[in-house]
Amino acid sequence: MKVAVSWSGGLESSLACHKAIAEGHDVACLVTFVLDPYWPAMGHPPQIMSLQSESIGIPHILLKVEEPYKEGYRKAITSLIKTWGIEGVVTGDIYVVDDIHGNWMESVCEGLDIEVIMPLWDQDTLQVLDEEVSEGFRAVFTCVKQPWFGEKWIGRELNKDTVKDLLALADKHGMDPCGENGEYHTMVIDGPIFKEIIKIPKFTKEKHNSRFFMKVTETS
Repeated sequence: MKVAVSWSGGLESSLACHKAIAEGHDVACLVTFVLDPYWPAMGHPPQIMSLQSESIGIPHILLKVEEPYKEGYRKAITSLIKTWGIEGVVTGDIYVVDDIHGNWMESVCEGLDIEVIMPLWDQDTLQVLDEEVSEGFRAVFTCVKQPWFGEKWIGRELNKDTVKDLLALADKHGMDPCGENGEYHTMVIDGPIFKEIIKIPKFTKEKHNSRFFMKVTETS
């Protein structure tokens, strides 16, 4: 099936892309839905997304979504179907985060001629986190939220050691280990679908309200 992957550049979207390829799907593009006025999104630097696309060898496209957002998403996905011949959209969603959004992608695709593929859906988040690391994905923390995290987490690599720290924080505060409730965001720099490692030699650490985030100044 010819599919597009809903792309944040983080671990879940990368693992979902990896699984879609392993299942034999033809991934035509990585698509990031750009919500006005919230772009670029905090924690998802577009410079890194461009390098990810180059390393993976799959085009990355930005699709603008205007309010009302549900209708905006439907228009964007309809354009994917028409211009790219997409038959399915892949997401890294794991569970329903809140009652307002529900299963968002299935909701916005209802009635459209497209299938929603969710390789991680309804899995235990600890299992997902373990699979991301064991499959060889490497990522850095690009946005973290207080009170769970401090500035020192920005730029830190997510690996077996940091997973231990995440699990300790989850036990102590009840946060989601995968950051599904916005506790943190990552950007993948290497993994089984990457041909080259992405390097981020220079960045600054910024703060906005209760969030620390990475501002990239140089990539390679």
